[in-house]
Amino acid sequence: MAEQNRKRSRIACTSCQSRKRKCSGDQPCTTCAQFGADCHYDLLSRKKKDIRHFQSQSAVTSLLSPATVQNDIASKRQQQDQQANPAALAGLLLKALEANSGAAFARRLNPKNDVAGAPKLHLFGWNVGARYPIPEWTKALASVKPRSVVDIISQDEMRSLASIFFDKVDPCYPFIDRDTLLRQVSRRWLAATSESLGFGPYDAVLCGVAAFGYLFSRRRATATELQLIESARSILEQSLQSEPLSPVDIVTGWVLRVAYLRMTTTAHAAWMASCSLMHLIESTGMHIEPSSNIALDRATTAESCNPETRRRLFAMARHLNVWISFELGRSRVVLQGATSLAPSPRPTTNGFATTTTADIFNLLPISESLDPNEAQDISNLESALADVLDIIYIQPHLILVQCNLMLCIYRRLRALNSIISGDVLDRVLALSGKGLKAASELVAISSPWHQIANVPFQVVCTLLAIDNRASLAMLRDAMRTLHEVASAYDTEVMREAYTTAYLMTVMHQRRKEEDMRTLKDVLQFNPSVSIPDETQIREPTVQSDHTLMDYPGFSWLSDILVDIPSLRDFDMEGL
Repeated sequence: MAEQNRKRSRIACTSCQSRKRKCSGDQPCTTCAQFGADCHYDLLSRKKKDIRHFQSQSAVTSLLSPATVQNDIASKRQQQDQQANPAALAGLLLKALEANSGAAFARRLNPKNDVAGAPKLHLFGWNVGARYPIPEWTKALASVKPRSVVDIISQDEMRSLASIFFDKVDPCYPFIDRDTLLRQVSRRWLAATSESLGFGPYDAVLCGVAAFGYLFSRRRATATELQLIESARSILEQSLQSEPLSPVDIVTGWVLRVAYLRMTTTAHAAWMASCSLMHLIESTGMHIEPSSNIALDRATTAESCNPETRRRLFAMARHLNVWISFELGRSRVVLQGATSLAPSPRPTTNGFATTTTADIFNLLPISESLDPNEAQDISNLESALADVLDIIYIQPHLILVQCNLMLCIYRRLRALNSIISGDVLDRVLALSGKGLKAASELVAISSPWHQIANVPFQVVCTLLAIDNRASLAMLRDAMRTLHEVASAYDTEVMREAYTTAYLMTVMHQRRKEEDMRTLKDVLQFNPSVSIPDETQIREPTVQSDHTLMDYPGFSWLSDILVDIPSLRDFDMEGL
């Protein structure tokens, strides 16, 4: 009975006919595409009614331009090759995901790093490192149990920490209304409220803001900060088990947690949290404008939320997920059917509206356009680079965000072998210099944005890749800035980033010295030629005031020393 109901194509290709296989009647058919066979139809031997459908498809193809037809053929051949070679397909997907990764750029820039035992796509300078040494951090967390925020800190402490948050964090991450938070603080510490509630509905937000206050005022975490982090984590993870009673408060708490993890923990933990945040956004409908005519029950969840607050929360979630995914070389979460509008610029203190370039959300469309799964050509990337370079930021934290985006676009263009004009290259170097200065300023005021570690390291890589006089002249400032960050935040992560940048610079110097020796051999071929004194060339000496720092737990870099005899006496394992 199943045999009678099975539908067959009225026409089969010659390959399927000879092998007596089922043919789909497409061009190429499914069977030929799977096995990579040449798909050909013998139309002259078939009846007109059998080939009518095939001819109608051919008529549509004939209306296309030759270029379109050729592109379609090439695309089908590529699909056939990928189906025949799964390893090649996996390689293409991996290359696409690594397109925006600074770690992949550093690895391609210095093949000597590609040694046995080296971690794949190791993220040097991902952030300034853990707030606690790992053994102490693990031991401290084991003894911490969730508590309500009123049992952890006083109301005066909460107000003081909130003031630090709005002074240092809010100018870059503007997604919490100050008046709303202060009202919640006054309400939460009322005697009747604090006694009748264990965990309040706004506790996750209060704990997150307070944790940021500690992060941006102290070099090391305290027991109180650990308690705030653990309490917020417990509240937020429990919220995933059922529909949240206060969706806006829970989403706000999750945004705070993802942003905190981005600055203090591993890339994997931050990426997982950012994906959870995006799925929470979808489940609460905060990516949909209430005015949209979409028949979704979840859209009603966001109707009671202030429209501007909802847009900013969604924009922050996208920003964090996009960049964490890009830097880690993993897929980002894209919410289908999103209708949320772009956040409006905040008014300035004098009552006039700011320009769109004064907000981090202005860069979000450019960031999302760099999705490695989307087709990108050189002209689009060059246009995006020009747009980023044209933006003028004053705040140091926004300059770092702009610089990071610019470096990402430059890496993409370099991977495509694009020829960048001298004027554009000068602007790239100028913005890199601004980024280094901004990082130093933030270190001086104890603002451990993740970019103060990431941008200087990537600038070092970019300067070595450009390799001209202007870029090499900036290399000293780049290394000095990275050293400042490593000295201020003496963590294994920063020692690792600085030492890697130092080794890459030394190896670059070695290659330059080898080139110089080659040129000397050429000039010594005819030593009788005299050189005028004014044009006499002297061998430059390379001086550095940097020293190798301790490098525990990263033994794979010792293999690089085989090519650097002058560094063999350094103890890379830490004495």
